[in-house]
Amino acid sequence: MIMALVGALALLAPSAAAAAGEDEASTGSAQGRVVEIRVSGDAAALSRVKLTAQELLLRLDVTPVVKAIDEPVTPATEPTPLVVAYVDLLRVTAPSIQIEDGQTHEELTRRELSDVSSLETGVESVLHVLYLAVESKLQVGLERPAPLLPPAPEKKPKPPAERPKQVQGARFGLDVGPLLRLSALGDGRFVPGGGLGVEPRADFGRTQAGLMMTAALHGTSELRYEQGSADVRPLQVRVVPMVDWLISRDLSAAGGLGGGLDSLMVTPVQAPEQGMAAPSQTAIDPILTAFLGVRMPISGRAFLAALASLDYDAAPTSFVAHHGPVSQELLSLPRWRGGFTLALDFTLAGERRFSKAALEP
Repeated sequence: MIMALVGALALLAPSAAAAAGEDEASTGSAQGRVVEIRVSGDAAALSRVKLTAQELLLRLDVTPVVKAIDEPVTPATEPTPLVVAYVDLLRVTAPSIQIEDGQTHEELTRRELSDVSSLETGVESVLHVLYLAVESKLQVGLERPAPLLPPAPEKKPKPPAERPKQVQGARFGLDVGPLLRLSALGDGRFVPGGGLGVEPRADFGRTQAGLMMTAALHGTSELRYEQGSADVRPLQVRVVPMVDWLISRDLSAAGGLGGGLDSLMVTPVQAPEQGMAAPSQTAIDPILTAFLGVRMPISGRAFLAALASLDYDAAPTSFVAHHGPVSQELLSLPRWRGGFTLALDFTLAGERRFSKAALEP
C-alpha cells in the first residue's frame, strides 16, 4: 500500500511542475502584451490617444493602457507593461514621446516632432513611433526570451513641469499683412485708405505683447471755395505697443497706446474765378492714438484684426481761403478724431498667434 502511494506521488510531481511552468509562461506572456501610455495634455488629447492607440496596438495583439500623467502609479499587483511611453501633447505644434522598458525602466527611444498642424496629426505621429518600438521589442523577445524578473519598484510619474525639453519663457513671432482704414477728418468727412502693417511680438502664454507699425494712404477729400477746389489726402503712420489677451483659441482682445504722424497733402485742382490757387503743400500733425478691438483666426497662420482707434491731434491743421484781408475757414481738423482698421494678417515667422500652446497655463 505504501509503495503504491509513493509511486503515485512520483507520477504526479512532473505533471505539477509542468503545470506551474505553463502558468509562469502564461503570466510572462500577459505581462509582455500590455503597453502603458502616460499623457501630458488636456481631455481632448487623452481621448485622442486612447482611440488611436487602440487602433494601432491591437494590430500587434497588444493592449494599451492610457492614463493621464498625474494619475497614480501602476500597482505592483498589475501586469508589468512591456514598455512605458510618456506622450507630451502640451504643445500641439511640437509633440514628443519618451519610451522606457517596462521592467528595467531604461530609455529605449525619444522623439520630438515639429511643425505639426493639428492634434490628430501629432497623436498619430508619436504613436507610430511607439508602434515601431513595441514591434521591435516583441521581435527581440521572440528571438531571445528573457528570464522573468521580479516586479520593478514603483516609479513616481514625472509631473508635466519636469517633462524633458519642455519649452519655457516667451515665444516670438512676426505678423505682416494689408489693412483697410477709415478715418474721420471732422465736419462729417470720412476718408477710406489702405496700407500695410508689421508687428513683431512675444507670446507669454495667454498674454501677447507686440509693436504694431502701420502706414496707410487715404483717398482725397475735396475743399471748395467759390469756383476753385483742392484735394486733401492724408497719409497716416502709427507706431503702437499692443497687448493681446487670448480669450479662447478663436478670439483675442487687443489694445494699445502709441503715437504717429498725420501727413496732410493738399493739391490744387482748380483756381477760383478771382484769385489764384496756392501750390501743393503738406502739413504734418503729431498724433497720440489708442487702439481697442479683437483678433480672430481664419486659417492656418492667417488671422483677422478689427480695431477701433481714437486719435488726439496735438496741433490740428486748419485749411483756409484768403480773399483780401478776409480769411474763410474751409476745414478745421478736430483735436479728437476716430477711426477704424480692418487688417488681414499672416504670421510670417515664429509662433502662430492662435496656437494651442499659447492657451496652456
